Amino acid sequence: MVYKENRAQQMRDDLEAAIGHYMVAVAGRLLDEGLPVSSISSYGAYDDPTQDAFGADVEGSVEFTHAFRRKAFGAGRDAGLLWCGVSGWCFFCIPEGAGRTLMESARWMGGGLTPDPGRVAAFLSEVQLDAEFSGSDERPFYRAPHGDPGSLLQRLAVFDTDTDTGSTESSYDSRLECLRIDACQRRVVKALTAEKQEVVEVALRSGEVQALLGFLEYVEGAAPRDDAREMARRLCSDLSLRARDGREGLDKHREALTFAEEQR
Repeated sequence: MVYKENRAQQMRDDLEAAIGHYMVAVAGRLLDEGLPVSSISSYGAYDDPTQDAFGADVEGSVEFTHAFRRKAFGAGRDAGLLWCGVSGWCFFCIPEGAGRTLMESARWMGGGLTPDPGRVAAFLSEVQLDAEFSGSDERPFYRAPHGDPGSLLQRLAVFDTDTDTGSTESSYDSRLECLRIDACQRRVVKALTAEKQEVVEVALRSGEVQALLGFLEYVEGAAPRDDAREMARRLCSDLSLRARDGREGLDKHREALTFAEEQR
């Protein structure tokens, strides 16, 4: 009995990890397209009876920043991408106070149980154009809940790779962290090195300047990559010195720009 339960627990853990890596693969594609992925989730308890109420078992999700959800889909909405181990991908968008469940608001992508991340990204592009009519409200079924978890694990195994990050970390959380900071670094370098930049006058309170510097110091300490930490350090230094010297320091304190030019 103990051996049987140990095997079941190992299968739950393996499925959670495999689903997590699939979520990272999709999140990485979305980050490449400039979308602000905030987090992912993974649930591998294939034998959980509480999922029967939803006709489901294992699942995962890709979630976005609140600012993006509000801009793209309207204020007060909980929205994101859900992968269901029975029915594949759907987009959900639930207005605050609507009283609807996620499944009731779902627009199903179709296209199989484990479609390529590029197809999921294309589906989200369609959703951004017309969230109410993209996909279908008819839910597809590709496998029975709780059935043959070993076969599902084999289908997901292709996404268990760290070649997209160059990292030796094997956990999907670590892979996502590296992908997010890489995407952020690319955006920063692109912004700093853009041609024909205007000088923008921004009025800030001294406390707001200190708050921005505090966030940059946090990034310097928390970022998993040396280049991101160095960029944060230099940008923090530039802003601090310009706040002291005013407009005269614009061309004098530009260490972050110099570093960004070296990164191109």
